[in-house]
Amino acid sequence: MYRRKPNPYVKLINGDKIIDVGCGSGQNCDQFKGRLVICLDLSLNQLNQARKKGCQNLVQADMEYLPFRDSSVDSLAYIASLHHLRDPSQALGEAQRVLKDKGEILVTVWLVQLKFFFLRRYIIKRSLINGKEVRRFYRLYYPWELKRIMESKGFVTKIYKLYRVNSLLPNNSLYYGIKSTA
Repeated sequence: MYRRKPNPYVKLINGDKIIDVGCGSGQNCDQFKGRLVICLDLSLNQLNQARKKGCQNLVQADMEYLPFRDSSVDSLAYIASLHHLRDPSQALGEAQRVLKDKGEILVTVWLVQLKFFFLRRYIIKRSLINGKEVRRFYRLYYPWELKRIMESKGFVTKIYKLYRVNSLLPNNSLYYGIKSTA
């Protein structure tokens, strides 16, 4: 939904050291100017696209195995990336591990949608990228689901909202919270 243009909700993030997890082609990188931003993606091709947009600190890694020290990161942003995992548990465990106490996390995911008849939660979407067909997995979330998962993983909710992009109905979910110190 926001894969090709910046997400306006990244302005919620205040930290000095930010990791854009699943940064894709770097569409959100320039919104963090003046701060240390690390763009992380599994795809080398996406990181090369991010470099062309001016992103400098690029890391090729899996969001389920973050290559950072415990309690070393102020902020994590998962903009339209976490929904590429069938089960986000491992990735959110890694988020808990690398975030400092009271570190912030921003997550956006796609919701179940009318065009998928509200019944399909797991889909493979085909796209043409540079003339090649690419298949991507998506887990579509129910409207209440992301908040429940985040809180079950130890995050404290600051903002939770549903919003829409090019749709009559809400088709995205936004979670902004902090790592609990308890």
